[in-house]
Amino acid sequence: MPSPGRTPLFFVLRASKITILLVIANIAVYAGLGLLDTRAFESLSQSSFLIDWGANVPPLTLSGEYWRLFTSMFLHVGFAHLAMNMLALWSLGIVLEARMRWPVFLGIYLLSGLWGSLTTALWNQDVLMISCGASGAILGLFGAALAYALADRNSGRAHFPMKNLVMSLVLTFAAGTVFSIDNAAHLGGLAAGFVLALVARYCEDLRPGRAAGILLLTAIVAAAALAGVFLDRQDKDMSDKLAIARLHATLRHIGLGEPAYALDGAPMLDGCIAGVLQNGEADSGLTPAQAAAKVSPQALHQCAESGESRLELLARFLPREYAKCQAQAADLRARVTQAPIQKGLEVIEHYCATRPPVYQAVFAEAPQGLDLPAVARARTAVEELLNGNAPDSPDRTYGEPLTIDDEYPSYATVTLLNSAGEMATGVVEESGCPYWSCKR
Repeated sequence: MPSPGRTPLFFVLRASKITILLVIANIAVYAGLGLLDTRAFESLSQSSFLIDWGANVPPLTLSGEYWRLFTSMFLHVGFAHLAMNMLALWSLGIVLEARMRWPVFLGIYLLSGLWGSLTTALWNQDVLMISCGASGAILGLFGAALAYALADRNSGRAHFPMKNLVMSLVLTFAAGTVFSIDNAAHLGGLAAGFVLALVARYCEDLRPGRAAGILLLTAIVAAAALAGVFLDRQDKDMSDKLAIARLHATLRHIGLGEPAYALDGAPMLDGCIAGVLQNGEADSGLTPAQAAAKVSPQALHQCAESGESRLELLARFLPREYAKCQAQAADLRARVTQAPIQKGLEVIEHYCATRPPVYQAVFAEAPQGLDLPAVARARTAVEELLNGNAPDSPDRTYGEPLTIDDEYPSYATVTLLNSAGEMATGVVEESGCPYWSCKR
């Protein structure tokens, strides 16, 4: 039998079902993502892992990726981070949940977490940082406990120990000034939880129907206010810069740019393909398209016969990169209004669309209707575009400033690709799988 004065464990668990479910959900996300993505437990690639799975990165969040406000609440940097947050959630949740109805408890937790995420995004909108974890929502529960403690102090009802709560909060925020702890998320979650709990405490003295109406209206107002602030502070300019940075990074990965950024072996493979398409007639006066017209698609197989282990990886990853390139060029073309840039992006989009069938011919069976002269023309066009050697390129003095309004597609497109800025470029470089062994 349970000891006198102690609540049986069954009743504690029954009264804490939402707390238990939240703890299970956080642990399940941590373990599940670890099984799905090898980067989860690798320190060198953890930043890219967190960004790709929905961490709160202010430039990304405020550029329109609103879901990061929610998904970041269930991501954790490591086991120690998860364990500390779940211990805090459990110790506070089982006490607070028993004090209110479960929909109210869950609503305070989720809305506090969302407001904490938005607060840190706004506070750090000019900083490249990665924020994640349940602490904003947990601080919302702390705020709720404070509200109940204040409201119950003179009511004769059992209340939370105010001194202990205040001391815990002081220690939490003090730690945030020393360690890499997101105090902005803590402050936003704390304030939201406190205000919401004051309304919940007031409704306890009302008739059930009226109380339910006020609580529902409060939740709607809190969610609408959050959406309104988010939409008002949404950064369209950063969204465009991120689109530019993503396309620029993809072009470099496929070898159109600095060779140092290309996927290992991609320039060598492309060189082999170019050599096959020239058919040994580079100096014969034929254009690349005319030379390619004399080549059989089956001849491309020789580029996969070197036996290098990298080729298997390239066969898997290069088509994906070209598909990304095509989609990103199309997205960016829809964003810009200048005709020269749209023309340049159309050249890039067309080139990237021609490459996957070429790699299929290299590594497997050539697809039906593969047009090698068109492939050669697309390659020539994109090289002229990105190298500034297009037939309509003007004579310019080296170092002369260029603008995206330039009437020449080559100069205008290259200038655009280099205009993303440090913040957008840094975010893109931090995200994505940084090496071959990543599996997702």
